[in-house]
Amino acid sequence: MATQILNFLTAQMDKLMLVGMLALIVLSALQLAKMSRTNRQLKYLTEKLAGYLKAVLEDEESEEDEADEENESQKETEFVSRQEQNMREAIELQKQQKKMKDAQVFDAVLSEIFP
Repeated sequence: MATQILNFLTAQMDKLMLVGMLALIVLSALQLAKMSRTNRQLKYLTEKLAGYLKAVLEDEESEEDEADEENESQKETEFVSRQEQNMREAIELQKQQKKMKDAQVFDAVLSEIFP
């Protein structure tokens, strides 16, 4: 029985090699297609993440500019009423809360992209 199998394999070796090579070509083509799809998805996610980071950084820069202007105006006016001071503190608190919220959104986006 073993000799018959061995004889069959030796007689059909060229056909078996051809089938094996065709199977490898098909598997390689499937792998390339999967890699291409993954590459497109990564490009899309990278573009979206870059846009989000650009928007966040621009927002932070504008907040810093506003804070600098506010600091200059505070230096100009020495006398500040209690009501004005309370309003400024409330605005600062809102800005801090907004920064924390932005950080949470950023963390959520990153955890969604990179689980």
